[in-house]
Amino acid sequence: MFKKIKRIVNELRVNQRKTLAAQEKNRYAQEQVYASNKLSAILPKSHFIPETGWSMTPKALLHCLNIIQIQKATTIIEFGSGASTIYIAQILKNQGVDATFYSVESDLDWKAAIEKQLEVLGLDTYVSLVHCPIVRVSKELLYKEQQTWYDTKVLSNEIGAAIFDFVLVDGPFGGSTPYARYSAYPFLKDHSHTDTVWFLDDTGRPMEREIIQTWQAKSNLNVSLYKRYGVMASASKFDASPYAFQ
Repeated sequence: MFKKIKRIVNELRVNQRKTLAAQEKNRYAQEQVYASNKLSAILPKSHFIPETGWSMTPKALLHCLNIIQIQKATTIIEFGSGASTIYIAQILKNQGVDATFYSVESDLDWKAAIEKQLEVLGLDTYVSLVHCPIVRVSKELLYKEQQTWYDTKVLSNEIGAAIFDFVLVDGPFGGSTPYARYSAYPFLKDHSHTDTVWFLDDTGRPMEREIIQTWQAKSNLNVSLYKRYGVMASASKFDASPYAFQ
């Protein structure tokens, strides 16, 4: 009798976990659809923006745009060009503010493809696309087994003495070297201020999660982790995360 009760209880627990997992999956899908609809309203006309399995999720993109608009970010840099480049350029155009936006890309063919998209939409004057090769990383910028990062000479020449309000890190490609995206914080630390917001995509992966946790330890800023990305900012910053389904 006892074994039978125990078996029933275990089955109930398994079914409960399955139900909760299904609810979480459904909630995640709803949030992505909601974000996609919000993003589609940003562009002034119907326009296809290519997205792949490597692209940021719609919710992550919407979160970035919320930060830019709510925090009134006017100096922005992103590592890894893509759909985010187009949406950020469009939101800056929509706001009609005097802003500086750098998009750093290592792949020349992909950079050319994004430039074409920007030209078609009339957004090419709202962003400076920077081709920056991947090279061996200097000792002061590396973490653990990391070997490469963007060419800092090229970056320094491009950004000068800029101080950034928002930093979006979605490159280099995570598989290019261990801890591929770590160097963004130590390189840009002197190009930031106390209210700079740092956004790291793909923190669902162990190395990216360790990266943002290491940044936090070095910066004493707060970190909020979401399903596939993380945000690091001052505790005084308003929560700009998109609407969450309950």
